[in-house]
Amino acid sequence: MFYVKMAAVFFTIILLIHFKWPLWGAVLIASLETALFYGISMPDLLTMAGTTLVSRSCLELLFITYGLILLQNLMERQQMLLKAKDSIAFLCSSEALSAAVAPAMVGLLPAPGSVLIAGSMVRDSCEGKLDPDHMAFITTYFRHIPEALLPVYTNVILMCAVSRVPEWKFLLFMLPYTLFNAVIPYWIYLRPAASKMEIRESAERPLALLGHLAQNMWPVFLIIFLILAVRIPTALAVLAVILLLFIASHSFKDAPELLKKSLDWHMLLMVATILIFTEILGHTEAPAQLLAGLEALPIPAFLVYGLIMLSGSILSNFTAMIPVVFPAALAAGSGSLSMTILLASAGHLASQLCPTHICLTLCADQFRTTINRIFLLTIPVTAIMFVLSCGIYVVMRGMGL
Repeated sequence: MFYVKMAAVFFTIILLIHFKWPLWGAVLIASLETALFYGISMPDLLTMAGTTLVSRSCLELLFITYGLILLQNLMERQQMLLKAKDSIAFLCSSEALSAAVAPAMVGLLPAPGSVLIAGSMVRDSCEGKLDPDHMAFITTYFRHIPEALLPVYTNVILMCAVSRVPEWKFLLFMLPYTLFNAVIPYWIYLRPAASKMEIRESAERPLALLGHLAQNMWPVFLIIFLILAVRIPTALAVLAVILLLFIASHSFKDAPELLKKSLDWHMLLMVATILIFTEILGHTEAPAQLLAGLEALPIPAFLVYGLIMLSGSILSNFTAMIPVVFPAALAAGSGSLSMTILLASAGHLASQLCPTHICLTLCADQFRTTINRIFLLTIPVTAIMFVLSCGIYVVMRGMGL
């Protein structure tokens, strides 16, 4: 019955999106449907929603989303993103390769709204050569590649803590997965389009191009530095850099217009409703029920846990599955390091197919497409990558890791 209920909830989201509902409306209906299935009373539902909306994590995420929209608009007004994209294209000597590199570089910034900055750069490279669905997929998929292995992301820190794998070792052994995860989507979607894109050549030396890149991307790099080196909260880092950019660009006279333009209520509603839906799913204990059901399957243990992490992270979210799956999988004696890499890979892949993944919704809205269309492009890559991840696990186990 559990699987029927969850299938009905997610089918509702997909169906409503298909009929052109805004995602926040589809998620709101799915939240009410989940409450009905699991006997959550209306007062309890309103309490959960209210608690989520006034929580520090929700308010910070809303502020960061708004702040990065503002930063994107300010950088676009100064043509910084266009110039940075050109520098990357010259360094890569290919618009197609720069369309992959640019969002991956922006992905160094651990903030959901950064996908909007990546989207602007991909649009500049690919508009007129790829349709909006492909541009949205490339933006969100390549933007999340660094998230698989860098210890600036909460999931990586949490996985290393639970598995007791040192962060440097995790990063090292996640490199094969990360390399494949960049090559496969490039080979499938960008390489065929490369003939339509320019081969960029520049008389400037690579060092000068790197200087131009740093000159135009310094707001992103500075936010990363403040978060990693100075340990400033992301919200404060974004605020500080926005103020610095206003000062450096002498744009205070444009502040009222930019502040109003950046207040995208549609995106903010998406963020809020997704957080509420995630809280309701957690209340139903869906991940634990999924774990109990799939453990009984007559297939190798490593594959069972890989499938649990993949399907569970799609069902709820990657972060919620880490404390549920990792202890049980590692206790099964399937190899601490190899199992950690497999579960990390499966969870990372699933995040690109999770309807409540905020970056996906922001990106779909930016390119005026739907997450359903992005999923259609994501599924083939995910299937190939999951098989490769299992292969990496088998090789690592053969090496005694």
